[in-house]
Amino acid sequence: MKINIKERLGRIFSGFRYSFFTLSHPIRGFYEMRFEGQGSVSGSCLVIALFVISTIFNTQLNGFIFNTNNLKEFNLLRHMISILIPVILWCAANWSVTVLLDGEGRFKDIFMATGYALLPFTVTNFLILAATNVMSGDEATFITIISSIGIFYSALLLFTGILTIHQFTVSKNIVSIVLTIFGMAFIIFLAILLASIFDKMFSYVESIITEIELRL
Repeated sequence: MKINIKERLGRIFSGFRYSFFTLSHPIRGFYEMRFEGQGSVSGSCLVIALFVISTIFNTQLNGFIFNTNNLKEFNLLRHMISILIPVILWCAANWSVTVLLDGEGRFKDIFMATGYALLPFTVTNFLILAATNVMSGDEATFITIISSIGIFYSALLLFTGILTIHQFTVSKNIVSIVLTIFGMAFIIFLAILLASIFDKMFSYVESIITEIELRL
């Protein structure tokens, strides 16, 4: 049993270490991830978990000069959902779109590439956490620069990852990303529509039951 746990932890941390390889060698890293079985889903999940933790810490522990969040209104579950649902929506929409565009990436590959792409944003979030607790308000520009670097590098990694795992050209990759965004909006629309339909259906059934009880 101990050996199995060690092996699993070894795979997780091995997959996590691979995220740093994709950080420095994105094209080769994502290619080997897709076609040579490098990296792991668990390693990607660990990066996503660290990203969630970094955003929670930034919300709660940033220096008071830079922290404009209302800590009394913070909801941990809602915060986690607000990050995880867009990630899942992105993966589902991209997989749906790229299947139609003859992309070679699987859902697993899209999820792993998305998780690994969040590493720069995660690192800069922790850097910002440290910086806001030692910097003054006059140095806010440096915080903005650090944040911008993390966002830009993560966006670049995501673009490169999707490009590589699907074996798209640059123009086709841009089209797939635009369609993915529309696909995410469409999925949200369908979810809201279904929720509204079910809500009305349950209300109708409830009103019928209430009417029957009154007549009895």
